[in-house]
Amino acid sequence: MPPRNQVYSLPPEVRDELNERLVSTGFQGYSALADWLAERGYNVSRSSVHRYGQDLQDEFDEAMGDVRKTTELAKAMAADQEDESGHLIDATARMVQDQLLRITIAMRKAEEDPAKAAKQLGSVTKALADIGRVSLSQKKWAAEVRQEAANDAADKAEAAGRAQGLSSDGVAALRAAILEGLA
Repeated sequence: MPPRNQVYSLPPEVRDELNERLVSTGFQGYSALADWLAERGYNVSRSSVHRYGQDLQDEFDEAMGDVRKTTELAKAMAADQEDESGHLIDATARMVQDQLLRITIAMRKAEEDPAKAAKQLGSVTKALADIGRVSLSQKKWAAEVRQEAANDAADKAEAAGRAQGLSSDGVAALRAAILEGLA
């Protein structure tokens, strides 16, 4: 197993600033970033910064792709007015679950302090549980909306059938067929 990249040994606040600089420069200027780190007393080679930057760029590009997909999905659903049952919420929850699982895998590979890793894993677990609750609530809400729509359609069909002189048995059969088809 190759040695761990020197960038991961930087204090979190320095690594966060490095991340910001990498993104703002379009993942370029690795020599200047290595010099910037050296000015702050951190001996990190240009190649280490480059490898770290490439990995970060891959993650960034993947995340931005997910954002673009979600945005396009939202536009399509808004145009078709199909999000009444919460499809966008469900799609977003699945994407977040995927990201949280990736974080969990990365934490296992990171060789961090076990206590810190356990705390982070606890945060990820809590986030997954929260997403699960959101997803279940959304599905329950969607089922209630579908049932309400089915009842409204059945009520309208029943009223129209009675107005046209449909028998009570005919109205009951019509109502049953609508509720069965829409629920």
